[in-house]
Amino acid sequence: MKSLKMRLLLLCVGTLLTLGLSHAVALADCADVDAGSNVYGSWDCRLTGQDKNWCYYDCTCSDLFPGYKCSDVLTQAGFILN
Repeated sequence: MKSLKMRLLLLCVGTLLTLGLSHAVALADCADVDAGSNVYGSWDCRLTGQDKNWCYYDCTCSDLFPGYKCSDVLTQAGFILN
């Protein structure tokens, strides 16, 4: 019975530790630089600010596929534009 209680206690401690670490990672700071490319072109974004919910970047685009704009590149990359 002691062995079962100990295993249950260790399982609970492990679960709480995992949840705590996951929460800390989810609240991590924004990346200073986000750069990459997709089928529409390449982007280079630099962090300009952040708050509790959002990261704010100043972005430039290059190597644009003909007929597309920087906003198309950033939208495809997953950025939310205002």
